[in-house]
Amino acid sequence: MITSIVILLSTLVISAVIGIYTIPRIVRLSRELHLYDLPDSRKVHTIPVPRLGGVAFLPTVIISIAAVVAVASRFGITFGSLSEAGAPQHFVAYLAGAMMLYCLGIYDDVHGVGYKLKFAIQIFAAFLLCVSGLWIASFDHIFYIDRIPYWIGMPITVIFVVYITNAINLIDGIDGLASGLSAISLFVAILLCMMSGDIIWAMLAIAYLGVVLTFFCFNVYGGKNKVFMGDAGSLTLGYTLSFIVLHFWQAHPVWNPYLHNIGIIILSTLIIPMLDVVRVMMSRIRDGRNPFLPDKNHIHHKLMRTGLSGRMTMLTILVISIAFIVSNYLVASFLSQTLMVVLDIFFFILMHLIINFFIRRKEKNTDARWKRAYML
Repeated sequence: MITSIVILLSTLVISAVIGIYTIPRIVRLSRELHLYDLPDSRKVHTIPVPRLGGVAFLPTVIISIAAVVAVASRFGITFGSLSEAGAPQHFVAYLAGAMMLYCLGIYDDVHGVGYKLKFAIQIFAAFLLCVSGLWIASFDHIFYIDRIPYWIGMPITVIFVVYITNAINLIDGIDGLASGLSAISLFVAILLCMMSGDIIWAMLAIAYLGVVLTFFCFNVYGGKNKVFMGDAGSLTLGYTLSFIVLHFWQAHPVWNPYLHNIGIIILSTLIIPMLDVVRVMMSRIRDGRNPFLPDKNHIHHKLMRTGLSGRMTMLTILVISIAFIVSNYLVASFLSQTLMVVLDIFFFILMHLIINFFIRRKEKNTDARWKRAYML
C-alpha cells in the first residue's frame, strides 16, 4: 500500500512539475503565432486568450507514467493490473485513439475542423477501444437490461465514448469548469482504483490530475499566463475519462463493480456535462436549430443569466457535481442502479427549473423567444 502511494504521488508531482514548466511556454508560443481564442457573441471572455494549453496534457501524462514505471521497474516493483487479461491491448488502443484526437485537436485549434470530420475521427478512436475488448457487455439490470451481445454493446460503447468526449468539450465554456469537473472525476477514479488495486489505472488518472490541476491554476488565476485548453486538451481529456469509466463497467478479478453500483458512482462524476449535452441538443432540435451548432444555452450560460459571476458559476457547478457524487455514493448500498439513474435525472431537471425561476426573476423584461428557446 505504501509503495502504491509513493508511486502515485511521484506520478502526480512529475506531472504537475512538467505542467508548470510547459504551460507558460505554450502561452508564449501561442502569442508568437497569434493563436488566440477570440471573443464573440457566444463566448463569455471579452479579450483574446491563448488557446493551446491542452497541448501539454497528453505528452505530460505519457512522460510521467513512463518515468515512474521505468524507475519502479528498476527497483523490482511490478504493476499487476497491467498484466490483467486484455489490459495491455486496452492501453495500446487508448494511446492510439488519444494520439489521433490529440493531433485532431491541435489542427482544430490552429486551422479549424468541421464537426463531421471531428465525429468521424472520434468514432474511429472509440472503435479502437471496442476492438481491444473494452466495451459495455452488461447494463446490470438498469432499466431491466442485463447482458447484451457484442453487436449491440460495441455500437453503444462507441456512442458512449463519443458522447463523453464531446460533453467535456462542450462544457468548456468558462474558466475552470471543464478542468474542475474533470479533476473531480479523476480524483474519484483514483480512489476507486486504489480500492481495487488497479495501480496502472490509478497512475493514468493521477497523471492527468496533476497536469489538469496545473492547467486549472493557469486558466483561473494565470493573469498574463492565462490560457484555454482548446480542443487538443478537451478531446483527449474527455476520451481519457470515457476510457476510465469503461474500465469500471468491466468485471474485475478482485471485486464485481456491479455489486457496489460502482458503475453509476463513476458515471455520476460526469453527470453535469453528460445531462447538459442531452438537454441542450434536445432544445436545439425542438426549436428547429442544428443540434451540432453552438449556442448560449449550457448550464454555465444559464447560471450567469441569474446574475452569478463566471467564477461563482464555476464554483457552483463544481459544488453541485460533488453533491451528486456524494449522494450517489451514500445511496448506492440500498438503492438499485435504475432508481439511482431516475433520481439523478429528476434532480437535474429540478435544478434547471430552479435556475429558470431565478432567470425569470432577474430578467422580467427578456423577450419571450429567448425564454422559449433557452429556458429548458
